[in-house]
Amino acid sequence: MRVFFSLGERSASNYVYNIFKGVEGIDAWGITDERLESLGFKSIAKIEDLSTVGIAEAIPKVPFVLKLYRKIQNLLEDIDVLVLCDAPAFNLPLLKKAKGKVKKIVYFISPQVWAWKENRAKLIAQYADHIIVILPFEVSLYESYGKFKVHYVGHPLVDIAKPSQSRENFFKLVGEQNIVGLLPGSRWSEIKRHASYLRRVFLELHKKYDLFGVLPTFEPFREYLEEVFRDIPVKILTEAHTPTPSYDVMSYSVMSLIASGTAELEASLLLNPHIVFYRVHPLTYFIGKRLIRVKWVSLTNLVLGKEAVSEIIQRDWKMLYESADKLLTSQKVREKMKEDFIRLRHILGEEGVIGKLRSLFLSIFQES
Repeated sequence: MRVFFSLGERSASNYVYNIFKGVEGIDAWGITDERLESLGFKSIAKIEDLSTVGIAEAIPKVPFVLKLYRKIQNLLEDIDVLVLCDAPAFNLPLLKKAKGKVKKIVYFISPQVWAWKENRAKLIAQYADHIIVILPFEVSLYESYGKFKVHYVGHPLVDIAKPSQSRENFFKLVGEQNIVGLLPGSRWSEIKRHASYLRRVFLELHKKYDLFGVLPTFEPFREYLEEVFRDIPVKILTEAHTPTPSYDVMSYSVMSLIASGTAELEASLLLNPHIVFYRVHPLTYFIGKRLIRVKWVSLTNLVLGKEAVSEIIQRDWKMLYESADKLLTSQKVREKMKEDFIRLRHILGEEGVIGKLRSLFLSIFQES
């Protein structure tokens, strides 16, 4: 069976990797990264070449995207199952083009239709055969579209978000114990926009608290980040150092500063006190602020329905520093955050989600 996976995010790749690790009998193709390729996935493009956020940021990628669409369309008639993972700007046009050309279409990980552009939910219901959602409140939204098959078995991060090192071994690896996690994002656009911003914040925290910074990232970004953080006490970690660098950092740091996205939810599941931040092109922010219908950007706050985590969005670096300073000086606030994070874990389901997702995918693949 030939299955094509269309991914635009490292977080989606993390889920797919864990779900299909050890699964045999599938000829897997797609937009990949090094971990998926280690499972035998055949690559037609790399995730980091496609991934971006915002209107202004996406414009330079248009020629590449159009060429990639043509390449995928040439493969569609030989594909049994198309699995689309989030990335609506890329995957929704592909969804419409694929209908009738592949035997089955599965949409895994809903776009944030509850935040903006709810009409996307109707489009997915019209063209896909199944959708697998990973947040509990998404079920009722999609079930309102009738015969469409909606599946929810829990959030995969409940199983995945775990450190790969013991506390003792991790501190030996980084050579320090009083550490703060610095997570600028998983896309080139995020790395370039956030790295210098985080550097300024960290330098002030280091002066006041003598903290050591640890920045987990992916190998393609390592050299760039090492240059940005050159000559200051920050260690860049990749999978060459430890199997799950971000999970290790979140598990053992005093606190973390995290670009909005899946990493923020991972930090909560690892009970790591943190602050979420984000910056985009001013044009993207101007348009997005008028379209988005939710009060918060972080998944933790959205699921809990309260501001459990401070959000510093499109603000000067001094505001992120001041928020971090308050969190570091208040043990009471950090403990309250951890209590909220424990409640979040219960909401997102019990362990065993990866096994349930694996069984669900295989049953969908095998149905007539």
